[in-house]
Amino acid sequence: MDKERATKLLQSVEQDSLQMVKDSSGPRGLLTAVVAVSAVAFTLFQAYPPQAYWLALLYVPLILWYVFAQRGRAKPRAMINSPGVLAGAYTGYFFLALLLTNCLRFWEAARLEEILAKVLVTFISGMFLVTKTQTAYNRARVEDGNDHTL
Repeated sequence: MDKERATKLLQSVEQDSLQMVKDSSGPRGLLTAVVAVSAVAFTLFQAYPPQAYWLALLYVPLILWYVFAQRGRAKPRAMINSPGVLAGAYTGYFFLALLLTNCLRFWEAARLEEILAKVLVTFISGMFLVTKTQTAYNRARVEDGNDHTL
């Protein structure tokens, strides 16, 4: 085989692996809905604590959506022993998300404009970090799958 053909075959295998990993993960809209509900709930839990606890019930339809969406899909392989997940970008973005959550707790929004601004900032920054974390996780799954031999 010449080098060009071998390169094209390797690129094809990598693209197929990435597509397979994406197909076995949850729906993209579900991730966006979870981040949106979390941004609203996080902000309102702090602004109106006694009344906002009912917002936790919004997670019930999201859980049902995930269960029904994952029902027909292949189960992803466990990655507990994978060094690619526990180091690097995945862990970095996860800790940035934790840091963001803790920093946003210092922002006490009381007026409607402040609450809307906090929801928007929480959603945008949370969506960025969750997307980056998911991308790093998918990449680590592909690399882990490529490292295993049959």
